[in-house]
Amino acid sequence: MIKPFKALNKYILKSNESNKTILYNTIGALLVKGGAIIISLYTIPAYLNYFNSQQILGLWFTILSVLSWILTFDLGIGNGLRNHLVPVLAQKDHLAAKKYISSAYIIIGVMVLTSIFASIVAFRFIDWNSIFNIPISVVSKNTLYLSVSIVFSGIMLQFLFKLITSILYAMQKSALNNLLSLLTSIITLVYVLSSESTNIASNLISLSIVNVLAVNIPLLVTTVIVFSKKLKNSKPSFHFFERKYAEEVMKLGGVFFWVQIMYMIITTTNEFLITSLSAPEMVVEYQIYNKLFTLIGVVFTLAITPIWSAVTKAYTERKFSWIKKLYKVLNLMAIIAVLSEFIMIPFLQFGINIWLKDSAIQVNYTYAIIFAISGSVFIWNSVLSSIANGIGELKTQAVFFTLGAIIKIPISWILVDALNSWIGVVIANIISMSLYCVIQPIWLDKFFKNNKNEVLDNV
Repeated sequence: MIKPFKALNKYILKSNESNKTILYNTIGALLVKGGAIIISLYTIPAYLNYFNSQQILGLWFTILSVLSWILTFDLGIGNGLRNHLVPVLAQKDHLAAKKYISSAYIIIGVMVLTSIFASIVAFRFIDWNSIFNIPISVVSKNTLYLSVSIVFSGIMLQFLFKLITSILYAMQKSALNNLLSLLTSIITLVYVLSSESTNIASNLISLSIVNVLAVNIPLLVTTVIVFSKKLKNSKPSFHFFERKYAEEVMKLGGVFFWVQIMYMIITTTNEFLITSLSAPEMVVEYQIYNKLFTLIGVVFTLAITPIWSAVTKAYTERKFSWIKKLYKVLNLMAIIAVLSEFIMIPFLQFGINIWLKDSAIQVNYTYAIIFAISGSVFIWNSVLSSIANGIGELKTQAVFFTLGAIIKIPISWILVDALNSWIGVVIANIISMSLYCVIQPIWLDKFFKNNKNEVLDNV
């Protein structure tokens, strides 16, 4: 059993520095994600037991989904900071890093404080029951208001603390970000499993508070550790805020921001659309299929997370042949992952019966095929975006994600009505994402052809 690990370690040590960093981060991500998969398998049964109502559980998933959209409204500052930090950290320019980091934290800090104060006033005037399609007789206005306000406040704090994840990506420490997500899932699951279900109001509000703590405590602790050790010379400070550095982060971040918003509209509106066009309890059935068919995609995406920053570094050093070779390897990995999506279909009912026991649903194999296609598109998009983001090619994403976002909602409405099923939303998602997945490879092929003579690296 030890021999394969020795062989793997020997291969890593023989690799060049870029490959070595990617391999270590990929292995770390996969090990952590193994734990995350186990946690995720327990999550839905635990939630079902905690709420004892698919309608309320569907509501909770929708609240998290809708409010999580807000995380994209950081103006792309996190991604802008990430791309700017890669070269300055490689050059060990601590002063420039400190200015970029300080400027980013201060911009986000102002946004967070302004948003929290504005929400205190504005949320009282919003009919949350209508937005989430839940009767007042089931969940009172005050309970829903409190739950939404608490989750929103937690997300705003996450805005600020989440900058550490962009810094870790720039430091080529992506595996640590995966560990933070795992810790959040563990904290939430432990609470849900150990807490006694009382009434709807108490369950919603208590879980909202736990969600705030579970998300933000790991981020805060990591921030303190990173700036106390690895980046102690680059810790954020009001005195090192500079307009020039803020504008550089915002300029690149602005394009990332637009891409994020469009991608969000395509990929994270499913729960909301299913709730609005069908019913909240249908979100639970969607989540069961979605959790299973995104497992492979999520593991794959986490495994290639180090690629973005590694490509940025290679692009700065004009190592185009290394990037092209990496792109080919990722394509082969994607083919294997896509095949895995379809191979799991025949075993789906057996797996769900073991997983959910008495709460198991009857598998609709047409739905399963549609989710496998959706998962495949997600995997392919991950490969393309990792390379494109790394070299700063955002125009194709901006154009075709925008087009996808425009058609997503009307196509969902038409298909749900025509099929008389929420599965229409998933089909609309596939159509919207496919536009980008067809065009981006064409651009990348042209990019590699145009730079084929600039092979200055040792692959």
